[in-house]
Amino acid sequence: MAALNNAHATAMVRAAGIDVEVRRGGAGAPLLVIHGEMGLPGWLDAHARLAESFDVVAPSLPGYGASTRPDWIMGVHDLAAWVAWFARDLKLQTPIDIVGYSLGGWVAAELATVAPQFINRLVLVGPMGVKPAQGEIFDYFLESGMTGLRRGFFNPDQSAEFVKYYGRELTPEETDLIEQHREMTCRIAWKPYMHSLTLPHLLPGVRTPTLIVWGAEDAIAPLDCGVIYQRAIPGSRLAAIAGCGHMPQMEKPAEFAALVRGFLSE
Repeated sequence: MAALNNAHATAMVRAAGIDVEVRRGGAGAPLLVIHGEMGLPGWLDAHARLAESFDVVAPSLPGYGASTRPDWIMGVHDLAAWVAWFARDLKLQTPIDIVGYSLGGWVAAELATVAPQFINRLVLVGPMGVKPAQGEIFDYFLESGMTGLRRGFFNPDQSAEFVKYYGRELTPEETDLIEQHREMTCRIAWKPYMHSLTLPHLLPGVRTPTLIVWGAEDAIAPLDCGVIYQRAIPGSRLAAIAGCGHMPQMEKPAEFAALVRGFLSE
């Protein structure tokens, strides 16, 4: 797997009106990956596993990573429109399979409500966007960025990718990037905090085959949010991964990739 992790390219491309940082690897049908509120730290082990079967395309959203932050993007619905534009500019074949993590899951869900013809199959991984009936969504802005990152894992110090990306003294540039991501997330998802007042009413109109993946020990977004999504989207399935927090793609990459690959291959 070490060799496979390097079988990708990271490049800056001009697309959807801005300069976009894009990580891409693998071969096969395109698989668009939309990262969460803490950005994408690198080419993840889960992406390398999925790249065995798919052409994995993982952009940094506007305002995240090295991508430009345009002034006009003020909300998650704007990001959803931008993702569709990005895919067109990269000439990605549609309908396309999409995996969205957390905030990226919310973006993907918004896209599914307004452009169902754009998506083939949809995987939502701990998506934000709905307010839990039980429990509450962790407030990233009352705590430090590192506190939020640690809370995203059930056992952070036992997660190879937490240790790789965050389990050391970060450089000033890396620390600044975390704060940049928090600032952008605050800009687009502060009020109401990490949920939409309209999305729950639109989800029943989604007909895209959907898999919802949740960490059973998620301390960022309660599993109740996953139940709300599953009940709202007709025919969707909810899979909870035991011993896992909010970032199953990083904490349980093998189990996560197997779930996703199986669903996308149905």
